[in-house]
Amino acid sequence: IKDPYIFDFLEISNKAKERGVEQIGSLGSGNHFLEIQRVDKIFDEEAAKIFGLTENQVTIMIHTGSRGLGHQVCTEALQEIDHTMHRQGIIAPDRELGYVRSGEKESDKYLSQMRAAANFAFVNWHIIMHWTRESFSQVMGLKPEDLNVIYDVAHNILKVEEHEIEGKRMKVNVHRKGATRAFPPGHAL
Repeated sequence: IKDPYIFDFLEISNKAKERGVEQIGSLGSGNHFLEIQRVDKIFDEEAAKIFGLTENQVTIMIHTGSRGLGHQVCTEALQEIDHTMHRQGIIAPDRELGYVRSGEKESDKYLSQMRAAANFAFVNWHIIMHWTRESFSQVMGLKPEDLNVIYDVAHNILKVEEHEIEGKRMKVNVHRKGATRAFPPGHAL
């Protein structure tokens, strides 16, 4: 498994870049949203205190991603990985369950592209957050620095994880599309 933080924006196709540049700073559609919320009830006082949350506090939730850039990266990568699987005689139970071994050129290319797309998503989110802070400043007289990020997580990104496979602990690349790994309370990560 290569360094999980290396990416090369040059690996992104021109088509993906063209789709992304027009959409930077936009939410998108589907399940993407910007929502003003109010904390109705606190269930875990200790956790709420750590996060700085109180009852009746107004919060903002932003859910967006890498927009057309990330979608194009995924589409192109799945096509390339599908061809590789076909050459290697690998048949997946679902077309979107692509498989390629770590260290192969298709795997390394996709990892680099996905990381660049994730960085694009974080920039997109930060632009939207900046404009949200400006809007709250203008309308409600709040200082932009008074709006703090409580929690930020990517839910559509590959992570290097350690799992037991056939009785052996192994590091593997896991891509949870639209989901984030969850741990029980007290887990050591």
